[in-house]
Order: sequence, then C-alpha cells, then structure tokens
Amino acid sequence: MNTDTLLSKAIEGFLLARAADGYSPATLEQYRWALKMLLEMGDKPLKQIDIAHLRNFMASVQQKPGLSATSVFHVWKAIRAFYKWTSAEGLSDRPDKLLSKPKAAYREIKPFSKEEIQALLKAAERTKPSEGRRKSFTMRRLTALRDIAIILLLLDTGIRASELCRLTGNDIDLQNGLVTIHPCRSGVKSRPRIIPIGQITRKAIWRYQSHTECGEKVFGLNRNGLLQLLRSLGERAGVNNVHPHRFRHTFAIQYLRNGGDVFTLQRLLGRNSLQMVKHYLNLADTDTQSAHRRASPVDRWRL
Repeated sequence: MNTDTLLSKAIEGFLLARAADGYSPATLEQYRWALKMLLEMGDKPLKQIDIAHLRNFMASVQQKPGLSATSVFHVWKAIRAFYKWTSAEGLSDRPDKLLSKPKAAYREIKPFSKEEIQALLKAAERTKPSEGRRKSFTMRRLTALRDIAIILLLLDTGIRASELCRLTGNDIDLQNGLVTIHPCRSGVKSRPRIIPIGQITRKAIWRYQSHTECGEKVFGLNRNGLLQLLRSLGERAGVNNVHPHRFRHTFAIQYLRNGGDVFTLQRLLGRNSLQMVKHYLNLADTDTQSAHRRASPVDRWRL
C-alpha cells in the first residue's frame, strides 16, 4: 500500500492487522461496522480525507435513527484506532486528532435484585410445571448443577461471558477459592487476574464437577450458547433482560455497596481505567441515598 491507497483497501489492511494482533471477534466486528459507515461516504484515497470529511461523517452518524450515544462514541473510537494504524503504516496523517470526542452515555444499568437471582436459580434447578389433566409437577433439570454453578460464578466474580466460557479445570482452585482469568488474544479487553470466590460458589462448582464428566472447558459452552442459556432461564423465571453483563453490573454494584473499594474492584473487573468503576460508584451512592431516605428514623418518625 502507498499514500494513494483507497479507503477501502486501508480498512481491509487495518482489519487484517487487528485480527493478526489477536483482537476479539466482537471488537473486529465493531470496527468493521463503524468503518463500513465511513466507506459509505465515498471510497476516496486516504490523503483526500480531511477533518471536514470526518466531521461531516460524525454528524451524519449522530443523526442516524436508533443509534445511541454509546454507539456514536464507539464509532469515534473506531475512527481513532483506524487512523492511528494508518499513520503508523505511513499511509496518512492524523486528521482524526482534530475530531471532537462525543459524549459517551452509559446505558441504564439495572442490577439484579435478590428475588430475581432466586427466581433464576429456581428456574435453573427445576423444569417448568407440567400441563395437562394430571396434577402439576416439576422435575430436576439435567443441566441443573452446571447452570446453578454458572449463575453463582457470574454473580460472585463479575467475569465476562467469554472469560467464563474459556475456563478450564486448572483455572479453578476450589481449595483456596480462586479463579484465574487468562488474557484473550491481545489482552486488551480481558486482562489476566486472580479472583476470589465464596464458599457457596465453591460448593456449587464442586457439586457440578463431582457429578459431571467435564471436558477441557469446565462448562462446555461458547459465548452464544451461554447467552441463549441465560435468555432461556430468564424467560422461564419471569426475569427480563438476563445476560452475562448484567451479572457483572450486579457484582460491581453489590461489591461497592458492601464496602469494597474502587481500586480493588477495578482489578477484579480487569478494567484499564476507573471510568466505568466510578460510574458504578455513583450508582451505588445513589442507591445508598435512596435507601437512607426510605429508612431514616428521623424522617420516618417525623421528629
């Protein structure tokens, strides 16, 4: 490639380079999605794309119906990553450096309640009540031990879906109550760390492993399989929006509510910065204030 390289060829090279660097399929897909929109503005030589072109592009992105502020922010990040690479390859300058950073808006975070977790555990253990003329009954599900262990482990550690799916028997130390997370490919998103687990989670994993012939991967699920499992359990339990990241949110907020500090939480979650952790802290503080308003003896007694 040279300085007359078309945008389409540069995008192709960028995605190949990131794949070779070990970036996750999810990250690659996000880059592909964002840069495809840039390409729709015209397949020009890179040297003809200036800051005015990029500003017009970001303005058009923000006007797309149904695109959240978080998605717009991810587009901006993809543009920055792309031009950092093209500059390093000697293909272009960095017009993106003059591109204003859009404000990232966090999606509403609603952690699970204790009652919702109890409903999910019940759905994981028993089948749906039978229907028909006979007296209704339930049976223990064949995958009950596995599914209960998954729910408790997600809630007790806040690990990501892909991290749970990669776990091997050697990664789980039940005697000392530790789970080792190894980096995935580039290690950009999934950082290596060791996370403690509690007695109840350890017992659930032990029961599952004691009654099941586990393969190389402890739970035998890929990411899509895990998403489908949790969605199915949520439907049967009557709990909306059940996905792995909601367990991660719940772990983080409960950790802070129960006296944990933000720096330790950052390490446990494997995050690069404190930005999201501070967002969790704000949510936990808001919850504390709401709880105090409901429970304050001075206010409730109207002293």
